[in-house]
Amino acid sequence: MAREVLFDTSGFFGLMDERDAAHGQARAWLEAQRHRIRPLSTEWIVGETCTLLVARKRPHLVARFLDYLDRSAALVLVNPDDALLRSAKTLIRQRAGQGYSFVDCLSFCLMRERAVREALTTDEHFRKAGFSPLLA
Repeated sequence: MAREVLFDTSGFFGLMDERDAAHGQARAWLEAQRHRIRPLSTEWIVGETCTLLVARKRPHLVARFLDYLDRSAALVLVNPDDALLRSAKTLIRQRAGQGYSFVDCLSFCLMRERAVREALTTDEHFRKAGFSPLLA
């Protein structure tokens, strides 16, 4: 059985934007792991990634990103339920001073719930929260 790996905003961005510093590393990692992993993400990460693409002046990549997600047969895309949202709210209340975003907290709670240890991300907050950021 393939292990689940959370695909975070910076990981998706690195895969999509050839100008991003993590692009080569993200593409090489994905190619090497393609049949060994099950990508996991959330609808909130998708929204955050679209926003980042627009904010970084890459709006032409938004449709390509969404098409990439629609074509993926392997991707598990979670739409957080009330219980997961409550967990994320509890976590951000406890750790707001550590600089975590709400989407980070949502991701951490989902990863704990599903026993996921790795994230395709450059975000060091994942390491701080006890996970392995694969692009950091």
